[in-house]
Amino acid sequence: MILVMRHHVIEPLGVLYLLGIAKKLGWDAQVVLIKESDFTPLYDEVERFKPDIVGFSIWTGWHVQTFKACDHVREMGVPVAIGGPHATFNADACLPHADWVIKGEGFRLFRKLLEGDLGHGIHFDDERMAEGFPVPDRELLYNLYPELGRSPIKSIMCSVGCPFKCSYCYAPHYNNMYGGFELTLRPVDEVIEEGLWIRENFPCDLIYFQDDIFGFNLTWLAEFAEKWPKQVGIPWHCQIRLEMTRDERRLDLFRDGGCTGITLAIESGNDFLREFVLFRGMTDDLIEEGIRKIQDRGLTLRTEQILAVPFSDIQTDIETLKFNVKLKPSMAWTSILQPYGGTNMGTIASKFGFWRGTNDDLDESFFDRSTLQHVKGGRHSIEPVARALKSGKESSLLGMKVDLPPVGEGNAKVFPRDLVGINGNPTTPACEISYLSPEENARYCDQTAILQRNFDWLSKVPDGHELATRFVALPKEEWTWATLGKFGEVHFVEKCGFDNVLLFKAQLTEAFGGPTLPEKIAQNPYPFFVLPSGPDFARYLVEKNVLETADQKVLFDDFGKEVRYWLYGRALYKTEEAKPAIVAL
Repeated sequence: MILVMRHHVIEPLGVLYLLGIAKKLGWDAQVVLIKESDFTPLYDEVERFKPDIVGFSIWTGWHVQTFKACDHVREMGVPVAIGGPHATFNADACLPHADWVIKGEGFRLFRKLLEGDLGHGIHFDDERMAEGFPVPDRELLYNLYPELGRSPIKSIMCSVGCPFKCSYCYAPHYNNMYGGFELTLRPVDEVIEEGLWIRENFPCDLIYFQDDIFGFNLTWLAEFAEKWPKQVGIPWHCQIRLEMTRDERRLDLFRDGGCTGITLAIESGNDFLREFVLFRGMTDDLIEEGIRKIQDRGLTLRTEQILAVPFSDIQTDIETLKFNVKLKPSMAWTSILQPYGGTNMGTIASKFGFWRGTNDDLDESFFDRSTLQHVKGGRHSIEPVARALKSGKESSLLGMKVDLPPVGEGNAKVFPRDLVGINGNPTTPACEISYLSPEENARYCDQTAILQRNFDWLSKVPDGHELATRFVALPKEEWTWATLGKFGEVHFVEKCGFDNVLLFKAQLTEAFGGPTLPEKIAQNPYPFFVLPSGPDFARYLVEKNVLETADQKVLFDDFGKEVRYWLYGRALYKTEEAKPAIVAL
């Protein structure tokens, strides 16, 4: 058989486990990881390998083009199985393109498929993780894709499950499919065995535990923290929720167990958007206290946030940047919302007229540009109503009834509750929301895009939110690398003093061997003041010609990506040697 998934810098863990099942059952398996949505290598491999089955792991946003590939493979005479997130929550849409569709956790179903005991159609195993985690087959994947084998970072899963109810995530609906939350944990010794195999067979400087809530079970964590450093000894990174920082014993176990860094989500610097739109009821105090505890233990930290959510505006997005400037994370990772249908966020976006498309209209990337229709005044029209109507822990937005106008016409009327079928509709709206004009909406979407590209380095600038505010207020045609440099100079002179800025430039020039800087670096040297090994990064960009394009959108797209990867290696995971930034907050 052939297993198919999109290529990524992180090895596909689901595929590794499926390969392990196939290997145990004696199947000859291959893997094709798709780059740039080019399925030609897959078709070539089908011709060469002549598989009995091709299995696709698909997520929403990558599904439209992948469905076409599924159809093509079936036309070649090979049956197709589809699994993954899109199959789990959109199984009916997958079925026309597959012989088998597997919803949810599919390890046992996959085994039955390979054993010939699974009929065509949609299948769901309501006994979650009935057979536990299979033994992954990393060797096959790493031999086929040596760049994954050479990567200094390897990923492991220790648990499956998340009890939290973030509106943009499928986890709450996943839990409902199985009758509620349940954390499925691998035995510690099994995780140790996998870590030892990686250490003995492939280069590895860091393990990334990809669990949503690593260390949620303190009993398990205590055993792990005792055994991992002694038996494996590879440093590791993990993902948690901020609420988990309340228990300081957990953080001590992280540190003592070999953890070097943590990733966690803030999502917004605005408490209303966090609680009522994103369903993350975390106070500023909890966030600041939790991050202080992490940083006090010497751990690196990545915060995650989402721009351009419903009821946001450029002020709330800048507020998120301001919060990160205050928090001083190692890295402030930022995305732009995709309103996936089937999530509570998708429901809110649809209910309030922010999104009238379908999942088929969504892009696979969440770094591109907002697809939403946004409102005038951001949160201000809805916030008083939402706060007044809140009941318990549930967001009041889901229960509201909204009378939508035709597209492009008038205001939406928001009623206190959805009483359809009970007492009839209320007659007096609690509030009305008006939408940005097409020109205003395009302007805001452009602003969030340029902010996202520069968020990481601006979060390291003294009062970087002020520089961002001035820059995004410019007309779009003035968003150039050189103009950002001019505004950066004014900002740094204001915050650091003229003489210090001259000193910073001199340090950067000296790193280039003087007496002058390359033209593009001279135009805007300020990002390289605040990034670790900033002069080396500037030299790297010059060598790769990243800043030479005349297309400023492409320049900022590429620059933002390069900053992100530079910080991964030199600030967050520290798999690369780095010198301190010239200017540190």
